[in-house]
Amino acid sequence: MKTVDVVVIGGGFAGVTAARDLQKRGFKVLVLEARDRLGGRTWSTDRNGFHVELGGTWIHWTQPFVWAEKERYGLEIQETPGCVAERVAIKVDGQVQELREDQLVEFVSGFEQFFAEAQQVWERPYDSHYNWPAIEQRDSLSVADRLASLDLTPLQRTSIGGFLEILSMNQPENASYLEMMRCWSLTGWNYSLFNDSAARYKLKRGTGALLQAMVSDGGFDVMLDTTVASVQQTADGVSVTTTTGEQLTAKRAVVTVPLNVLHSVEFDPPLKPVKVEASKLKHVGGGAKVFFEVEGDPGAVMTLSRSTDSALIGSFTYQRGEQRSVLAGFSLEPGALEKPVEYWQPVLEEFVPGIRLLSTFGHDWGDDALSQGSWCTYRPGTFVRFADELPKHDSNLYFASGDHGEGWRGFIEGAISSGSKTAVAVAASLNH
Repeated sequence: MKTVDVVVIGGGFAGVTAARDLQKRGFKVLVLEARDRLGGRTWSTDRNGFHVELGGTWIHWTQPFVWAEKERYGLEIQETPGCVAERVAIKVDGQVQELREDQLVEFVSGFEQFFAEAQQVWERPYDSHYNWPAIEQRDSLSVADRLASLDLTPLQRTSIGGFLEILSMNQPENASYLEMMRCWSLTGWNYSLFNDSAARYKLKRGTGALLQAMVSDGGFDVMLDTTVASVQQTADGVSVTTTTGEQLTAKRAVVTVPLNVLHSVEFDPPLKPVKVEASKLKHVGGGAKVFFEVEGDPGAVMTLSRSTDSALIGSFTYQRGEQRSVLAGFSLEPGALEKPVEYWQPVLEEFVPGIRLLSTFGHDWGDDALSQGSWCTYRPGTFVRFADELPKHDSNLYFASGDHGEGWRGFIEGAISSGSKTAVAVAASLNH
């Protein structure tokens, strides 16, 4: 039986951050990870000469925790070409049109109308309780509810609807208006920053380079291919049993299992009912990030549509090359990653005439047993019930995840923030 000070269950960015920070404070830390790699819902791979991120990708200086890590380890960034597009193709009322310069004011004005009350509701986006009554009042509203209440032009409805379908990875009726307002507020109530924070800058050597830097710096122990079956709280701390029957003990456990699979681990005593309810209900982040390998260089292009009008709600040039290029696309279509090139060719060509699709690839996070969803977006009517409860520690159990907490929940930033703050709380409890 192995004994450590802290066992961290899950080796995504939240777990790795917590492990590094605790080990550096002098505690003996062990990370248990069910996958054969660290990184959780971030995963870099090389495909036909292109380095791509199959999961979490983009970072921005509006995200203080992840940007500090990038600075700490001296990592370079690069731009995603299509985020600053030379050509934007939008499908409005069944017809694809190119966004003209004289339509930009109309385009941005739609976002400003949709988010008109965001500054009042989320005046402090890292402190939801600062204006809790306003948040409670809007908790039940969906993106669809908000869209229905506004007198928007067809162009505005498509651009806002498509953008927020990508941001939430679900249809407007399933996405929380409150959640989308939070993201807008985190970028200073400004469209350019909102757009850039979502998808402009990525790490030149990939998220794996940041992860490796943190792991090397941390010096903690890791056990891969190790699935936790149960966690028991004891008088001295916790006892963890893996699915292969291995046992280990620790003074504290940091649980970083994604929200949608948290209920699959057995806890004794059981988790608080609200945590179990949230995990079984699941957040609504789903859909698929589909990469399109295309012939030649299509230029810096961006496409946008509603899921009711196209299987491709959005795409943009991810990496350019003379012979071949890669576009990152987003789809809410069931089985999007299983569909052949013949299916996607006309879909993509509708937005980018003459483009020739060579292959598609990606990772189905919704069908992944260890995530059962992509990035976290709360359902309408769940923020008030779950937001404060999910991060709460329970005796010797602490919880860190990009799926809960204030600020940039659902992003790499949110995971690092949560792991960092949880490490401080665990260290304080052990030093008490």
